Parts: sequence; C-alpha cells; structure tokens
Amino acid sequence: MEKLIYDGYVKIYDCERENNGKIDKFTKVHLRGASGGIVINEEGKMALVKQYRPIIGHDTLEIPAGTLDKGIDKRDILIEELEEECGITKDDILYLSEEPIISYNIIENMSDGLMHLYLARVKNTTNKPMEEDDVDEVNYYTLGEIEELIENRTITDPKTLIAFFLYKDTLK
Repeated sequence: MEKLIYDGYVKIYDCERENNGKIDKFTKVHLRGASGGIVINEEGKMALVKQYRPIIGHDTLEIPAGTLDKGIDKRDILIEELEEECGITKDDILYLSEEPIISYNIIENMSDGLMHLYLARVKNTTNKPMEEDDVDEVNYYTLGEIEELIENRTITDPKTLIAFFLYKDTLK
C-alpha cells in the first residue's frame, strides 16, 4: 500500500508491505530520473560544470546532467543539457552512446529515480554555459586533476564520482 503524503517537485509516500506475516513500513521518495554525460574532449579531458547548489550552500563541480522533466527521451535530455550547461552544440558532438553506459538508482534505499549516464566525445572548443542560471562555468580536466579534486573533497557529487571511475576504468 502507498499513501501520498507530499506532492511537489518530488512525491513522498508512506508505504507498507507484508513481509513473512509482519508489516514493514517505509517512506518512498519518487524522484524524476535524470541523464548525465561523461563528456570527453579530443584531448581526453572530462567536462565538469561549476554550479551553486543551495541545498548544500556552496559551489560544486559536476558532470553535465539534467532531470527527465520535459517529456523527451533521456538521451535527448542530455543533448539539450550539453548545449544549455556547456555550450556544446550538436555539431560539436563527435560521438554519443545510443544507450546509457550505466543506469542506477539515485538513492537506492529510498527512491525509484534512475540516473542514466552516457558517454560523449566532443570537439575541443571553448565552451560557455548558454541558458543555465545556476552554471557558472565549464572546464575540462585531466584524470589526474580530477583525482586531486576528489582527494581534496572538491568533487563529492555521486554521479560525478561514478562517471569518473567508469571513464578511468575504460582507459585500462
């Protein structure tokens, strides 16, 4: 049984299920899914966007990503986000995987929302955020530079950490 207790940008449900004769109670958060990109330029550097996140009160470095909230395909969401967040046009995209290289639950123990990560290879360009108010800049980083940013806790975003380790693993 699910009972809607909050209906906003996210939906929150109180849930019950029978488990071996006992009733388990839990809360489920319904998040819209999202698409993100492991965006690699011709030099092998990975794109990260700097943006302010008001919930945590500071800037972050993250892979480009967007919520599945416009009624368009998850791959098309990423194409749109690349232009909005990074200034990467369709003509700048050399390769974009047809399917996500991984899809995973954003918060597995609380939510059914999926994050879909695609691999994109793009031309070397000077990219600037186009329409996004919350994106300050986009820069490309070597794997070594990203490792340092992870070690000093500048990068803590889960989707970005997963993207980094997936990309690093493909180079082995």
